[in-house]
Amino acid sequence: MDLSEKIQKLRKTNGLSQEELSEQLGVTRQSISKWESNQATPELDKIVKLAEIFDTNTDYLLKPSATDDLMIKTSMLERQQKNILNQQALTRNRQFLIISVLVAFLSIIVVFMIGKYVMFPDHGNGHIMFGKTVIIYGGTFVIVAVTICLNWRFRTTNNNMTKE
Repeated sequence: MDLSEKIQKLRKTNGLSQEELSEQLGVTRQSISKWESNQATPELDKIVKLAEIFDTNTDYLLKPSATDDLMIKTSMLERQQKNILNQQALTRNRQFLIISVLVAFLSIIVVFMIGKYVMFPDHGNGHIMFGKTVIIYGGTFVIVAVTICLNWRFRTTNNNMTKE
């Protein structure tokens, strides 16, 4: 496989059009077309930039190799696997966030119901309202704080798992 075939194959593998690749390289779409049809050869600085864009090295682009197709397919599968793992992590984050917010919301409703309907004995000093207020706002604060901490911890753990 020569340079022109490698450029075309890598471009297609990465899901780029000639126009998109040309914008990243700062050249015209026609230049990409000429490179891919072996009518012209990219300048050295463009070859270096192509290697960066395609996450490969210049040796791979310039030297012939029997394992070219295998390397391209392996690279493509690795990218797809990484994308799938990232999507799964995002889905887990969203699910955990939704569930924790729902649990926090229901817990806050329970705290408000307890504060509103539970009878506190009045010993004649008028502190019933203050006690209910402390329970309602204190309980709400604790529930929100725990929810935030759990979400932060879950995201941190999830992010560390996806990086590995």
